[in-house]
Amino acid sequence: MRILALDTAEQSSSIALVEDRVLICETFNLNKITHSKTVMEMIAHTVENSAGIKIGDLDGFVVSCGPGSFTGLRIGISVIKGLAFATSKPSAGISTLDAIAYQFIFSSIPVCVMMDAKRGEVYCAIYNFNNGRLIQKSEEVVVNPEIALSNVADINKCLFVGSGAVAFRELIQKNMSDKALFAPLFQNCVKASVLANIIFDNTERLSCLPDAITPVYLRRSDAEMNYERANF
Repeated sequence: MRILALDTAEQSSSIALVEDRVLICETFNLNKITHSKTVMEMIAHTVENSAGIKIGDLDGFVVSCGPGSFTGLRIGISVIKGLAFATSKPSAGISTLDAIAYQFIFSSIPVCVMMDAKRGEVYCAIYNFNNGRLIQKSEEVVVNPEIALSNVADINKCLFVGSGAVAFRELIQKNMSDKALFAPLFQNCVKASVLANIIFDNTERLSCLPDAITPVYLRRSDAEMNYERANF
């Protein structure tokens, strides 16, 4: 089974083609160019040039469905929905927090994923793995980092990962001291290959239904809140 995976949830973008759990090719970009100007070119290059196949040769599509940037999520989900519709192939959405956490499935200590949600908040969830299997995951929330840290205050050791862990590292160290461990910088971004491999463990999530992918925002957009303030 060939799966094309796409992530545009944050400033970075990632595209990967995975066949039967084997990574064929992956492209990662981190720049200030909007995803709408780069994603289709990246997909074409990944599929046709790097893998040497056609879009129609793929068996399914996967995309990060949030939380994350409202604009980024809409771009990524729209692209994958369009490709899935055009090729009559199934698709699925995977939590962005899951995609970060699953890079650490053999962690022997809890994994606290924090994505920088801006406005002094983080998207957050806490994961517990055992021998490479997820045994517990907390609710996904958007909170200020102090509240996120209060949820792991009683844990002896915790691994902090994600863009929020990078942005609020000093605060985490101040509150957690030597209880806090941090991932290397290159592991704090979403990798599309991880999205694809999560699906290989849950192929039943692939669906041809129009609502197969539902975005997860966790909070209202700036535009919605500005509109509300302007009208009250």
